[in-house]
Amino acid sequence: MIDGDVQPFALTLDKFLDHAAKWHPQAQVVSARDGAANTRIGYAGLRERSIKASRVLAGMGIAKGDRVATLAWNSQAHVEAWYAVMGMGAVCHTLNPRLTRAQLSAMVTQSEARILIASGDLAALALDIAREVVSVERVLLIDMAGDLATGEPGVDVAALAPLIDAAEADFVWGEFEETAPSGLCFTSGTTGAPKGVTYTHRSSYLHTLRVLQADVMAFTSRDAVL
Repeated sequence: MIDGDVQPFALTLDKFLDHAAKWHPQAQVVSARDGAANTRIGYAGLRERSIKASRVLAGMGIAKGDRVATLAWNSQAHVEAWYAVMGMGAVCHTLNPRLTRAQLSAMVTQSEARILIASGDLAALALDIAREVVSVERVLLIDMAGDLATGEPGVDVAALAPLIDAAEADFVWGEFEETAPSGLCFTSGTTGAPKGVTYTHRSSYLHTLRVLQADVMAFTSRDAVL
């Protein structure tokens, strides 16, 4: 029997950024924030920084199946963290910053996230959550507007950007099954307490392909998407 399967690769989400970096390396990812200058980076640069972030997380003991929570606004740094977590086979638990501290702490307690990545302007909220949730080992801050405060009692806290800058871009993504969990979101809790919903790489990959089709949103490389 001839062993010649066509494109025998797992449907994992890192493939999307790999494709963008290879074929559209200079296409711009733009982040705009109130009171700050816009930031721009090409897909090749975004992929490199995301891989370096995976190396940082691996150095902190994060492995396949571990949960990493993010409490952040839409930004380049958040996208880097999103790909870094899921690319290494860990699970990205995205939190809604507009929920109460009690709700957020309850969600992180259920997910058993080991690291909490938070926007700099949400640092106080993130630190409160870290003090309440025993599984959280450290807080990594992104989109910092100033110097990082030190001496937070009982919390291991660091700025993520300098760690990424100093890391090697040698982490290998995608060495796991496509049915592995990739993301965790909680429902709004309209019929009770919020409930966790797990997404797999395969489910999100197929959902993305469906969204790109002509009779849905029909996005192409010529489009800009907010």
